[in-house]
Amino acid sequence: MDEHESGLLELALAAAHDIDPDLLWRHVVALDHDARNWLLLPGLRDPRHLVQLDGAWDTIAGVFTAAQDTADVVLDVGQIGRSDTPMTLLAACDLVVMLVRPTLRHVAHARPRLDALGRQVGEDVQVGLCAVGDGPYSAKEISEALFELPVLAWIPHDPRSAAVLSDGDRAKKSFRRSALIRGTSRLGAAMRAHVAREAVAS
Repeated sequence: MDEHESGLLELALAAAHDIDPDLLWRHVVALDHDARNWLLLPGLRDPRHLVQLDGAWDTIAGVFTAAQDTADVVLDVGQIGRSDTPMTLLAACDLVVMLVRPTLRHVAHARPRLDALGRQVGEDVQVGLCAVGDGPYSAKEISEALFELPVLAWIPHDPRSAAVLSDGDRAKKSFRRSALIRGTSRLGAAMRAHVAREAVAS
């Protein structure tokens, strides 16, 4: 699919005219080529386009919710608490996970953002944490400092592998076995298990 046809803005514009359950799959790009097991919906290429999404978040959330019957939908909404945080999307999620570095500064910054998130989405959405990188605090200490939220996984500091995803650096043959990929795989499994447990408990 051509790049100009793929992305969040294009999806929002199409969904305004046609709420088709298969709409999402026409606006994603495959990260694994023909296998299409790993699909990416590119975000906004120009921040000035953000205003065009005002009023469209409910529709976009509906498209993502429909897709959950056939795939795990994972959203990266950036830093929670900014004026452009799509709270409508977060309120439609089964689970919200905040990434936190195990340092005093990052844990302190996370606390008011988690408080704001709780005020917006209430208790209808499960919230968890994922520790990233090195720091002096344990998972137990991070959880205690952040409203007793569970630390679902711990992703190692692996900047070389991260650059493959963020900057398009060439991936080595060992990339799929890297600390970053193994860590994110553990996070994915922990997220699925957490959602399943909460579904049974409710």
